Amino acid sequence: MDSTVNTLVTIRGNSASGKSTVAKAVQQRFDHSRCVVVPQDVVRRQMLRESDEPGAFNITLIEQIARTCLASGRLVIVEGILDAHRYGPMLQRLAAAATRSLHYSFDLTFAETLSRHAGRPQAATIPEQMMAQWYHGWQPVAGLDEVRIDATWTLEQIVDRIHRDVLAAHSS
Repeated sequence: MDSTVNTLVTIRGNSASGKSTVAKAVQQRFDHSRCVVVPQDVVRRQMLRESDEPGAFNITLIEQIARTCLASGRLVIVEGILDAHRYGPMLQRLAAAATRSLHYSFDLTFAETLSRHAGRPQAATIPEQMMAQWYHGWQPVAGLDEVRIDATWTLEQIVDRIHRDVLAAHSS
């Protein structure tokens, strides 16, 4: 991968859709330290311990971390629920700051979301009612050409697609 070209990848979707799993799998396809994953949950919940609210500091911090990594020529994957209304403007700014930007968003039914959630350790502590509060359905970000990922895509297909798209972006 050409280190003079920075690339932003966004992976968005509802809770339990598979965003973190995909981001980690894509990262494994690239050389050590060339690909950085910026997980919304880690920044918001673990680093800052803050609620997901409009104007919350995690939005600024996610953007600054991603910009710093982009400026160093890295492939940056920003992943999370990343609600279009709260995070959309930040994602648009990041896309404009990157040499290349690629965007992916899960579009799963609530039933599929619950099915995937049932297989996670968090299912023991996060009830269906809370999942329903977090669920927002398909929510595209204006101005970003997002690849829409539905329940028919396997993990391998998603990871292969993103990996292929990143390599193609660097060869053009």
